[in-house]
Amino acid sequence: MLNKKTILGIILCLGVYGCGAGASGTKMTEYRTTIGSTTMHDFEELSEKILNRNRYFVDRKEEVGTGKFIDAKFVYKTPTDEEVLQGIREIRYRITLEARVKGGGVGNMYTIRAIVNAYGKYVGSEDWANIPVNKEIKSEVKLFIAELKSEFDNKIRVF
Repeated sequence: MLNKKTILGIILCLGVYGCGAGASGTKMTEYRTTIGSTTMHDFEELSEKILNRNRYFVDRKEEVGTGKFIDAKFVYKTPTDEEVLQGIREIRYRITLEARVKGGGVGNMYTIRAIVNAYGKYVGSEDWANIPVNKEIKSEVKLFIAELKSEFDNKIRVF
């Protein structure tokens, strides 16, 4: 009886240890941030205006359930020195703006989020692979987000 409990305890400990170790080794490849709240009308109008002003051109718009997505076209960047050392020869990234109903749809307000995905081509490969968003891209996106947030804050409507 004691032998079964000991074996079961060891298996349980190894299982918990194994699950915890796997999660810590993965890197986040996308950058997400909440911009703020606005109406759907302002999201559609202001997002496209500010995206174009910052040279992020709209690639597609899609309505999903009670929200909407706006994808910008890919922006190509020169790899940083660190990325070149990792074997990355080409980088591109995309901004996606997401509007989701806030608080069950009360007041027709939407929470707006920005999602940035970066992709890289490694030396000797023609395939694009997900890579972590670098600091340079984050700083560019943060400037865009600050401008968009400012526009949303200035255009809040009350119905």
